[in-house]
Amino acid sequence: MSMITWFRGQRIRYKIIIIYFPLIFIPLLVLSIFSYTINTEAVIKKTKKNMLDESLLITTRIDTILENAESFANIAMLDLNKEIELKTLERKGILTDQVPINEDYILRNHIENKLDIAKLIFPDVESAVFIDRNYNIYTTDDRLIEGTLLAYSSTMFHEVEKSNGINVWFPMQRRDFWVIDQDKVVLSVGKKILDTETMDTLGYLFLNINEKTLSSVYAPVGPIQSNGYYIVDNRGIVISSSDENRILQSPEPDRKRDILAQERLFKETRNASGDKSLLTAMRFGKPNWKLVNEISLKELTKETRQVTNVILIVGSICLLFALFGAVILSQSIVNPIIFLAKHMNRIREENIDRPVQVKSRDEIGILGAGLNMMLARVNDLLVKVKEEQQQKREYELALIQEQIKPHFFYNSLDLIYVLCKSGESEDAGKATKALADYYRVGLSNGKEIITVREEIRNVENYLYIQSTRYSDLFDFKIQVQNELLNYLIPKLTLQPLVENAIYHGLKEKGRFGHITIDGFRHEDIMRLKVTDDGVGLSREQVSGLLERKSERISFGLRSVDERIKLYFGEEYGIDIHSIEGEGTDVLVEIPMIGDIQDV
Repeated sequence: MSMITWFRGQRIRYKIIIIYFPLIFIPLLVLSIFSYTINTEAVIKKTKKNMLDESLLITTRIDTILENAESFANIAMLDLNKEIELKTLERKGILTDQVPINEDYILRNHIENKLDIAKLIFPDVESAVFIDRNYNIYTTDDRLIEGTLLAYSSTMFHEVEKSNGINVWFPMQRRDFWVIDQDKVVLSVGKKILDTETMDTLGYLFLNINEKTLSSVYAPVGPIQSNGYYIVDNRGIVISSSDENRILQSPEPDRKRDILAQERLFKETRNASGDKSLLTAMRFGKPNWKLVNEISLKELTKETRQVTNVILIVGSICLLFALFGAVILSQSIVNPIIFLAKHMNRIREENIDRPVQVKSRDEIGILGAGLNMMLARVNDLLVKVKEEQQQKREYELALIQEQIKPHFFYNSLDLIYVLCKSGESEDAGKATKALADYYRVGLSNGKEIITVREEIRNVENYLYIQSTRYSDLFDFKIQVQNELLNYLIPKLTLQPLVENAIYHGLKEKGRFGHITIDGFRHEDIMRLKVTDDGVGLSREQVSGLLERKSERISFGLRSVDERIKLYFGEEYGIDIHSIEGEGTDVLVEIPMIGDIQDV
């Protein structure tokens, strides 16, 4: 039986699947192979250019560090020539078993100040040591004195002693003298300081550059995570690296030979484990150093492989969808009604936001279009009802807010009248100012959302008036973190809570009490807490406060809770904790919002 005969004998759904599969899989496979090859070549080519540009930037920065050290030495020589006492210092030339320190404190301070100033100008220099011709030592750090007697017999000191005043560079090394930390690797430059007039020796200057100063220049550089930049000197020794284990070690023999053989190197190579990598090396600087960098090809092509994998995954998903589509297509002739029935089930589950997808103009398409029109009208009605309900709640809350304002105004006027009659004009003036400021914020040009700063100032004015009126009843304290003051809050959020604490907590207590307002941040939520040590509430009273079961106490609390939920959502509002006979805590939680457009 031939393939054609076998194909003809299959069902329609299997015929569609057999045709769909190669049409999608073969182009997907070809696309993946070409994409990986082309992208890999492009990435390697771009990386070569980027590595060259980065290496030039790094070498320029390191050259600048070395030049700064030499400039430090040259400036120090000029400054030290200005010290007359140093020039007239009587030469002793005798070394003892103790570190000589000049007892001329004025000269000593002058010299060490000049070294400190130069170090500020050239921060790349970690430390400096100056030795005058009597071997007195001057440093930028007291730890540098350690090992001085050993240093006087060192090759480094003798080389500078024999020089003619030029800058003498020494290899990167660990030393046990004239360093701040003997475990750290430093690069040093020495210079004999000469009298510019008589060319007599005034002393010897040594400067240290911490290896970290060099490695910080190139770690990290660029988006590609390489094996690491490092510097190799003319001996083939790694003198600087982001990996401390490499420092003062030699690279692998083959790699070392490649690095030292050419002025500029760029080649693919293999490491000890056999993985391919790109190796670059560039000569720079007076010491004839090489800046080396290695990038793993596996790491370099990681994104390319990820793209290829994404193509394969997306293609596989598309293949599954194609197979699924083939099945749907095969069934569309006999089961057109099932598609519409599924959408009717979705509508029955109250998910009416998404319309039915009408893909044909047959009878099913006409039914789908009619259903879409019905859903659109239902959605419009739901939106309209929701807007009307929200508007109604806003009107109700506006009325509630109006109801809590007049009685305080009348009571405050009575207080001001009493103060004026009793001759307390200064207190009357303060109370009048507080009342005006309170209503200025309360009205606030019709704004319902104000800053926490304004709300706190408003409740302070309210508390000032009430504490003046009930001076023997309570005192208050406000502790709100400064970072909250510029965030937004519905106005008159705290005042009803404070009023409730005074009239239903402290006033019924019968003795002096305290009110505390705390404000702090918890993650992305602002928490404001009003605490009083009044009569407190029973558990039954607390559970009924926000459910209209305790109209006398809960009126103001409920208005605050409903306004917060209206503006910010049901997850925000107030929480009440109270112990009968001890006091009440009312906690307000609102989101951290700094822009009125976000409300």
